[in-house]
Amino acid sequence: MTNRNLVTAVLMLVLPTAAFAAATPASADNTTVQRTLIHLEHMWVNALEHHDVATLRRILANDFLDTSYKGQLRTKADQLAGRAAPGIASERLSDLKVRVFGTTAIVTGLNTITGKPHAWTARIRFTDIFIKRGDHWCAVSAQETLVKAPDRQPSG
Repeated sequence: MTNRNLVTAVLMLVLPTAAFAAATPASADNTTVQRTLIHLEHMWVNALEHHDVATLRRILANDFLDTSYKGQLRTKADQLAGRAAPGIASERLSDLKVRVFGTTAIVTGLNTITGKPHAWTARIRFTDIFIKRGDHWCAVSAQETLVKAPDRQPSG
């Protein structure tokens, strides 16, 4: 086998492995990043529930864009403006899964929303995309899908 053929054979074996490794989420520090993002998700829901605009400003990137379960596009400004009214619901996250790809991460989960004071419940499956800017993770995109419509129509 000539040197050229040997190099070609080695590259044919190594390149697919390198490509697979590049497409696979890195495992180093993933646990820490996953915990950080799950914590951010809970802070986000808590901020929504308690109208904590300062926390929302920190979590949402300036270019944040959300596609609601109704198909509406909402910017960061829309999200912040919608938090001035008193809370009509509590939210509980479950089934959270985090996939990390370097400085980008995808979080999926289920948000169970319970209305107050009028008892109604809705379940919304979501996908949130975070990027790391400097040493800070921020949400750049979100999308919700209605899994279970409210038992009653929420007022307001």
